[in-house]
Amino acid sequence: MPRVLIVSHPAVLAVNQLPYAALRAHGWDPWLVVPRRWSHDYSPDSFKPERLPELRGRISARRVVLAGRVQRHAYVTDAGRIVDTVRPAAAFVEAEPTAVPTLQWGSALHQRGVPFGVQVDENLPRPYPIPARLIRRWTIAHAAFAAARSPTAARLLRELAPDLPTPIVPHHVPGYGEQPVPQSGRPFTVGYAGRFVEEKGLDDLLRAVAAIPGARARFVGDGPLLSHLRERAQAGAALDIVTGVGHDDMSAAYASFDVLVLPSRTTATWTEQFGRVLVEALSCGVPVVGSSSGEIPWVVESTGGGVVFPEGDVQALCSTLVALRDDPQRRARLASAGRAAVAERFSVPAVARALDAALRAALASSQR
Repeated sequence: MPRVLIVSHPAVLAVNQLPYAALRAHGWDPWLVVPRRWSHDYSPDSFKPERLPELRGRISARRVVLAGRVQRHAYVTDAGRIVDTVRPAAAFVEAEPTAVPTLQWGSALHQRGVPFGVQVDENLPRPYPIPARLIRRWTIAHAAFAAARSPTAARLLRELAPDLPTPIVPHHVPGYGEQPVPQSGRPFTVGYAGRFVEEKGLDDLLRAVAAIPGARARFVGDGPLLSHLRERAQAGAALDIVTGVGHDDMSAAYASFDVLVLPSRTTATWTEQFGRVLVEALSCGVPVVGSSSGEIPWVVESTGGGVVFPEGDVQALCSTLVALRDDPQRRARLASAGRAAVAERFSVPAVARALDAALRAALASSQR
Protein backbone atom coordinates (compact mmCIF):
# COMPACT_ATOMS: atom_id res chain seq x y z
CA MET A 1 0.00 0.00 0.00
CA PRO A 2 1.69 3.28 -1.11
CA ARG A 3 2.04 5.99 1.51
CA VAL A 4 0.84 9.55 0.99
CA LEU A 5 2.16 12.35 3.16
CA ILE A 6 -0.35 15.10 3.95
CA VAL A 7 0.82 18.43 5.38
CA SER A 8 -2.23 20.40 6.50
CA HIS A 9 -2.95 23.13 9.00
CA PRO A 10 -6.76 22.69 8.55
CA ALA A 11 -6.33 19.07 9.62
CA VAL A 12 -5.78 20.18 13.22
CA LEU A 13 -9.56 19.62 13.30
CA ALA A 14 -10.75 16.03 13.02
CA VAL A 15 -13.51 17.02 10.61
CA ASN A 16 -10.85 18.13 8.12
CA GLN A 17 -9.01 14.81 8.41
CA LEU A 18 -11.98 12.88 7.03
CA PRO A 19 -11.03 12.90 3.30
CA TYR A 20 -7.50 11.78 4.16
CA ALA A 21 -8.76 8.90 6.27
CA ALA A 22 -11.04 7.98 3.34
CA LEU A 23 -7.99 7.60 1.09
CA ARG A 24 -7.38 4.26 2.82
CA ALA A 25 -10.35 2.86 0.93
CA HIS A 26 -8.51 3.76 -2.29
CA GLY A 27 -5.37 1.87 -1.35
CA TRP A 28 -3.33 4.68 0.24
CA ASP A 29 -1.61 4.70 3.61
CA PRO A 30 -2.09 8.33 4.77
CA TRP A 31 0.37 10.03 7.14
CA LEU A 32 -0.39 13.56 8.34
CA VAL A 33 1.75 16.43 9.60
CA VAL A 34 -0.21 19.16 11.40
CA PRO A 35 0.67 22.09 13.67
CA ARG A 36 1.18 21.27 17.34
CA ARG A 37 -0.90 24.31 18.22
CA TRP A 38 -3.14 26.47 16.03
CA SER A 39 -5.63 29.31 16.30
CA HIS A 40 -8.50 30.67 14.20
CA ASP A 41 -11.41 33.10 14.27
CA TYR A 42 -13.55 30.88 16.49
CA SER A 43 -10.94 30.29 19.15
CA PRO A 44 -9.34 33.21 21.03
CA ASP A 45 -6.68 30.86 22.37
CA SER A 46 -4.46 28.41 20.52
CA PHE A 47 -5.47 24.77 20.69
CA LYS A 48 -3.98 21.32 20.18
CA PRO A 49 -4.86 19.11 17.20
CA GLU A 50 -7.62 16.56 17.28
CA ARG A 51 -7.13 13.01 15.98
CA LEU A 52 -9.51 10.72 14.16
CA PRO A 53 -9.40 7.17 15.52
CA GLU A 54 -8.84 5.90 11.97
CA LEU A 55 -5.60 7.89 11.81
CA ARG A 56 -4.24 7.03 15.23
CA GLY A 57 -0.46 6.73 15.02
CA ARG A 58 -0.41 8.45 11.64
CA ILE A 59 -0.59 12.09 12.73
CA SER A 60 2.57 13.97 13.67
CA ALA A 61 2.02 17.31 15.41
CA ARG A 62 4.94 19.71 14.95
CA ARG A 63 5.63 23.14 16.38
CA VAL A 64 5.03 26.08 14.04
CA VAL A 65 5.90 29.74 14.16
CA LEU A 66 3.16 32.28 13.38
CA ALA A 67 0.42 29.82 14.29
CA GLY A 68 -2.86 30.96 12.80
CA ARG A 69 -1.21 32.80 9.91
CA VAL A 70 -2.38 30.65 7.02
CA GLN A 71 0.06 31.93 4.41
CA ARG A 72 3.07 32.69 6.59
CA HIS A 73 3.36 30.01 9.23
CA ALA A 74 6.31 27.61 9.09
CA TYR A 75 7.11 24.32 10.79
CA VAL A 76 9.98 24.25 13.26
CA THR A 77 11.18 20.85 12.16
CA ASP A 78 13.41 19.15 9.63
CA ALA A 79 10.94 18.52 6.82
CA GLY A 80 13.43 16.41 4.92
CA ARG A 81 13.95 14.06 7.85
CA ILE A 82 10.20 13.51 8.15
CA VAL A 83 9.96 12.76 4.43
CA ASP A 84 12.85 10.30 4.78
CA THR A 85 11.12 8.60 7.71
CA VAL A 86 7.66 8.35 6.13
CA ARG A 87 9.01 7.53 2.64
CA PRO A 88 5.83 8.53 0.81
CA ALA A 89 5.10 7.64 -2.79
CA ALA A 90 3.29 10.99 -3.19
CA ALA A 91 2.32 13.98 -1.06
CA PHE A 92 -0.26 16.72 -0.75
CA VAL A 93 0.48 20.07 0.89
CA GLU A 94 -2.83 21.67 1.79
CA ALA A 95 -1.64 25.23 1.28
CA GLU A 96 -1.70 27.84 -1.49
CA PRO A 97 1.08 28.03 -4.10
CA THR A 98 2.09 31.34 -2.47
CA ALA A 99 2.39 30.01 1.10
CA VAL A 100 5.55 29.55 3.15
CA PRO A 101 4.74 25.92 4.15
CA THR A 102 4.34 25.11 0.46
CA LEU A 103 7.94 26.10 -0.19
CA GLN A 104 9.21 24.45 3.01
CA TRP A 105 7.65 21.05 2.37
CA GLY A 106 7.67 21.23 -1.41
CA SER A 107 11.44 21.72 -1.40
CA ALA A 108 12.01 18.70 0.82
CA LEU A 109 9.72 16.55 -1.32
CA HIS A 110 11.17 17.73 -4.63
CA GLN A 111 14.73 17.08 -3.48
CA ARG A 112 13.75 13.47 -2.78
CA GLY A 113 11.84 12.95 -6.01
CA VAL A 114 8.42 12.71 -4.36
CA PRO A 115 5.61 14.12 -6.55
CA PHE A 116 3.46 16.51 -4.59
CA GLY A 117 0.34 18.58 -5.04
CA VAL A 118 -0.88 21.80 -3.47
CA GLN A 119 -4.29 23.35 -3.10
CA VAL A 120 -5.56 26.55 -4.68
CA ASP A 121 -8.52 28.36 -3.15
CA GLU A 122 -7.65 31.89 -4.29
CA ASN A 123 -10.27 33.13 -6.78
CA LEU A 124 -9.26 36.79 -7.16
CA PRO A 125 -6.34 37.98 -9.33
CA ARG A 126 -5.04 40.16 -6.53
CA PRO A 127 -1.45 41.40 -6.27
CA TYR A 128 0.99 39.58 -4.00
CA PRO A 129 4.20 40.79 -2.34
CA ILE A 130 7.43 39.74 -3.99
CA PRO A 131 8.18 36.81 -1.61
CA ALA A 132 4.76 35.27 -2.29
CA ARG A 133 5.21 35.67 -6.04
CA LEU A 134 8.62 33.98 -5.87
CA ILE A 135 7.18 31.07 -3.88
CA ARG A 136 4.37 30.73 -6.43
CA ARG A 137 6.85 30.71 -9.31
CA TRP A 138 8.83 27.91 -7.63
CA THR A 139 5.66 25.96 -6.86
CA ILE A 140 4.33 26.18 -10.39
CA ALA A 141 7.65 24.87 -11.70
CA HIS A 142 7.88 21.89 -9.33
CA ALA A 143 4.40 20.79 -8.18
CA ALA A 144 2.80 17.79 -9.85
CA PHE A 145 -0.73 19.18 -9.54
CA ALA A 146 -2.85 21.82 -7.84
CA ALA A 147 -6.13 20.70 -6.28
CA ALA A 148 -8.46 23.54 -7.26
CA ARG A 149 -11.25 24.11 -4.78
CA SER A 150 -13.44 25.82 -7.39
CA PRO A 151 -13.58 26.36 -11.18
CA THR A 152 -12.53 29.99 -10.81
CA ALA A 153 -9.49 29.05 -8.76
CA ALA A 154 -8.55 26.51 -11.43
CA ARG A 155 -8.97 29.04 -14.25
CA LEU A 156 -6.85 31.70 -12.56
CA LEU A 157 -4.01 29.26 -11.90
CA ARG A 158 -4.17 27.91 -15.46
CA GLU A 159 -3.62 31.45 -16.73
CA LEU A 160 -0.29 31.44 -14.88
CA ALA A 161 0.56 27.77 -15.35
CA PRO A 162 -1.23 26.26 -18.36
CA ASP A 163 0.78 23.02 -18.12
CA LEU A 164 0.12 22.35 -14.42
CA PRO A 165 -2.76 19.87 -13.90
CA THR A 166 -5.52 21.59 -11.89
CA PRO A 167 -8.23 19.02 -11.15
CA ILE A 168 -11.28 20.18 -9.19
CA VAL A 169 -11.01 18.75 -5.67
CA PRO A 170 -13.63 20.70 -3.73
CA HIS A 171 -13.88 21.15 0.00
CA HIS A 172 -15.89 18.40 1.64
CA VAL A 173 -18.98 18.36 3.80
CA PRO A 174 -18.90 16.04 6.84
CA GLY A 175 -21.39 13.22 7.01
CA TYR A 176 -24.34 15.18 8.32
CA GLY A 177 -27.65 13.38 8.13
CA GLU A 178 -30.97 14.89 7.15
CA GLN A 179 -32.70 16.19 10.26
CA PRO A 180 -36.40 16.04 11.23
CA VAL A 181 -38.54 18.80 9.74
CA PRO A 182 -39.11 21.51 12.38
CA GLN A 183 -42.54 21.62 13.94
CA SER A 184 -45.07 24.05 12.49
CA GLY A 185 -46.23 27.07 14.39
CA ARG A 186 -42.83 28.72 14.80
CA PRO A 187 -41.74 31.86 12.91
CA PHE A 188 -40.27 31.50 9.43
CA THR A 189 -36.60 31.17 10.40
CA VAL A 190 -33.86 32.54 8.16
CA GLY A 191 -30.51 31.14 9.20
CA TYR A 192 -26.89 32.11 8.81
CA ALA A 193 -23.86 30.10 9.97
CA GLY A 194 -20.21 31.12 9.98
CA ARG A 195 -17.98 34.02 10.86
CA PHE A 196 -19.53 37.25 12.11
CA VAL A 197 -17.56 39.60 9.87
CA GLU A 198 -18.54 42.56 7.70
CA GLU A 199 -17.84 40.90 4.36
CA LYS A 200 -20.48 38.25 5.06
CA GLY A 201 -23.24 40.83 4.53
CA LEU A 202 -25.04 40.16 7.81
CA ASP A 203 -26.62 43.62 8.02
CA ASP A 204 -28.08 43.07 4.54
CA LEU A 205 -29.69 39.90 5.81
CA LEU A 206 -31.08 41.59 8.90
CA ARG A 207 -32.63 44.35 6.80
CA ALA A 208 -34.26 41.79 4.52
CA VAL A 209 -35.67 39.78 7.43
CA ALA A 210 -36.97 42.97 9.10
CA ALA A 211 -39.10 43.61 6.00
CA ILE A 212 -40.81 40.21 6.23
CA PRO A 213 -43.66 40.20 8.77
CA GLY A 214 -43.32 37.42 11.30
CA ALA A 215 -39.90 36.23 10.07
CA ARG A 216 -36.95 35.77 12.38
CA ALA A 217 -33.20 35.48 11.80
CA ARG A 218 -30.93 33.02 13.59
CA PHE A 219 -27.15 33.48 13.40
CA VAL A 220 -24.90 30.60 14.47
CA GLY A 221 -21.19 31.34 14.81
CA ASP A 222 -18.85 33.93 16.26
CA GLY A 223 -16.53 36.71 15.24
CA PRO A 224 -15.70 40.42 15.51
CA LEU A 225 -19.29 41.56 14.86
CA LEU A 226 -20.73 39.63 17.79
CA SER A 227 -21.15 42.73 19.98
CA HIS A 228 -22.70 44.67 17.10
CA LEU A 229 -25.20 41.90 16.44
CA ARG A 230 -26.11 41.62 20.10
CA GLU A 231 -26.79 45.36 20.13
CA ARG A 232 -29.06 44.94 17.11
CA ALA A 233 -30.95 42.16 18.89
CA GLN A 234 -31.29 44.22 22.08
CA ALA A 235 -32.59 47.12 20.00
CA GLY A 236 -35.45 44.97 18.75
CA ALA A 237 -34.14 43.14 15.70
CA ALA A 238 -35.82 39.77 15.15
CA LEU A 239 -32.56 37.93 15.74
CA ASP A 240 -31.41 34.95 17.77
CA ILE A 241 -27.64 34.52 18.21
CA VAL A 242 -26.12 31.14 18.99
CA THR A 243 -22.41 30.79 19.75
CA GLY A 244 -20.19 27.93 20.85
CA VAL A 245 -21.65 25.33 18.51
CA GLY A 246 -19.14 22.62 17.57
CA HIS A 247 -18.96 20.74 14.28
CA ASP A 248 -20.77 17.73 15.70
CA ASP A 249 -23.74 19.87 16.70
CA MET A 250 -24.08 21.85 13.48
CA SER A 251 -26.59 19.48 11.91
CA ALA A 252 -29.09 20.33 14.66
CA ALA A 253 -28.36 24.03 14.16
CA TYR A 254 -29.08 23.78 10.44
CA ALA A 255 -32.28 21.88 11.19
CA SER A 256 -33.57 24.92 13.08
CA PHE A 257 -33.55 26.95 9.83
CA ASP A 258 -36.25 27.02 7.18
CA VAL A 259 -33.63 28.37 4.79
CA LEU A 260 -29.95 29.21 5.10
CA VAL A 261 -28.68 32.48 3.60
CA LEU A 262 -25.09 33.34 2.73
CA PRO A 263 -25.26 37.06 1.78
CA SER A 264 -21.53 37.63 1.24
CA ARG A 265 -20.20 40.87 -0.25
CA THR A 266 -17.06 41.02 -2.40
CA THR A 267 -14.28 43.37 -1.25
CA ALA A 268 -11.14 44.60 -2.97
CA THR A 269 -9.14 41.65 -1.61
CA TRP A 270 -11.73 38.92 -0.97
CA THR A 271 -14.67 37.18 -2.54
CA GLU A 272 -16.43 34.06 -1.31
CA GLN A 273 -14.11 31.15 -2.10
CA PHE A 274 -16.55 28.32 -1.55
CA GLY A 275 -19.26 28.81 1.04
CA ARG A 276 -18.94 25.56 2.98
CA VAL A 277 -22.10 26.31 4.98
CA LEU A 278 -24.12 26.03 1.76
CA VAL A 279 -23.23 22.38 1.23
CA GLU A 280 -23.48 21.64 4.94
CA ALA A 281 -27.02 23.02 5.08
CA LEU A 282 -28.03 21.16 1.92
CA SER A 283 -26.68 17.91 3.33
CA CYS A 284 -29.04 18.44 6.27
CA GLY A 285 -32.02 18.96 3.97
CA VAL A 286 -32.16 22.76 4.23
CA PRO A 287 -32.52 24.88 1.06
CA VAL A 288 -30.14 27.79 0.57
CA VAL A 289 -30.03 31.33 -0.73
CA GLY A 290 -26.70 32.91 -1.66
CA SER A 291 -25.42 36.17 -3.06
CA SER A 292 -23.59 36.38 -6.37
CA SER A 293 -20.23 36.76 -4.59
CA GLY A 294 -17.39 34.53 -5.75
CA GLU A 295 -18.11 30.80 -5.91
CA ILE A 296 -21.56 30.94 -4.34
CA PRO A 297 -23.36 30.77 -7.73
CA TRP A 298 -21.27 27.73 -8.72
CA VAL A 299 -22.15 25.87 -5.51
CA VAL A 300 -25.85 26.79 -5.59
CA GLU A 301 -26.37 26.18 -9.30
CA SER A 302 -24.33 22.97 -9.47
CA THR A 303 -26.38 21.46 -6.64
CA GLY A 304 -29.76 22.83 -7.68
CA GLY A 305 -30.47 23.40 -4.02
CA GLY A 306 -31.26 27.09 -3.84
CA VAL A 307 -31.48 30.57 -5.28
CA VAL A 308 -28.84 33.22 -6.06
CA PHE A 309 -29.51 36.95 -5.66
CA PRO A 310 -27.34 39.96 -6.67
CA GLU A 311 -24.96 40.70 -3.80
CA GLY A 312 -25.91 43.76 -1.79
CA ASP A 313 -29.46 43.87 -3.21
CA VAL A 314 -31.56 43.75 -0.05
CA GLN A 315 -34.84 44.06 -1.93
CA ALA A 316 -34.01 41.09 -4.15
CA LEU A 317 -33.04 39.06 -1.10
CA CYS A 318 -36.27 40.00 0.65
CA SER A 319 -38.36 39.04 -2.39
CA THR A 320 -36.54 35.72 -2.68
CA LEU A 321 -37.16 34.90 0.96
CA VAL A 322 -40.84 35.84 0.75
CA ALA A 323 -41.28 33.59 -2.27
CA LEU A 324 -39.65 30.69 -0.44
CA ARG A 325 -41.64 31.32 2.72
CA ASP A 326 -44.88 31.14 0.74
CA ASP A 327 -43.96 27.97 -1.13
CA PRO A 328 -42.92 25.19 1.27
CA GLN A 329 -43.17 22.60 -1.50
CA ARG A 330 -40.55 24.47 -3.51
CA ARG A 331 -38.32 24.59 -0.44
CA ALA A 332 -38.68 20.83 -0.10
CA ARG A 333 -37.81 20.27 -3.78
CA LEU A 334 -34.72 22.45 -3.55
CA ALA A 335 -33.58 20.73 -0.37
CA SER A 336 -34.03 17.27 -1.85
CA ALA A 337 -32.18 18.08 -5.08
CA GLY A 338 -29.40 19.83 -3.20
CA ARG A 339 -28.88 17.04 -0.71
CA ALA A 340 -28.53 14.45 -3.49
CA ALA A 341 -26.06 16.61 -5.42
CA VAL A 342 -23.95 17.31 -2.33
CA ALA A 343 -23.65 13.57 -1.66
CA GLU A 344 -22.49 13.06 -5.25
CA ARG A 345 -20.01 15.96 -5.49
CA PHE A 346 -19.03 17.30 -2.08
CA SER A 347 -19.25 14.39 0.36
CA VAL A 348 -16.17 12.89 1.99
CA PRO A 349 -16.17 9.88 -0.38
CA ALA A 350 -16.56 12.15 -3.42
CA VAL A 351 -13.68 14.42 -2.40
CA ALA A 352 -11.50 11.43 -1.52
CA ARG A 353 -12.14 10.00 -5.00
CA ALA A 354 -11.09 13.26 -6.62
CA LEU A 355 -7.93 13.52 -4.51
CA ASP A 356 -7.09 9.86 -5.16
CA ALA A 357 -7.32 10.47 -8.91
CA ALA A 358 -5.03 13.51 -8.67
CA LEU A 359 -2.46 11.64 -6.57
CA ARG A 360 -2.45 8.61 -8.87
CA ALA A 361 -2.05 10.77 -11.96
CA ALA A 362 0.91 12.54 -10.32
CA LEU A 363 2.49 9.24 -9.32
CA ALA A 364 2.06 7.79 -12.80
CA SER A 365 3.54 10.89 -14.40
CA SER A 366 6.58 10.80 -12.09
CA GLN A 367 7.18 7.13 -12.83
CA ARG A 368 7.16 7.85 -16.55
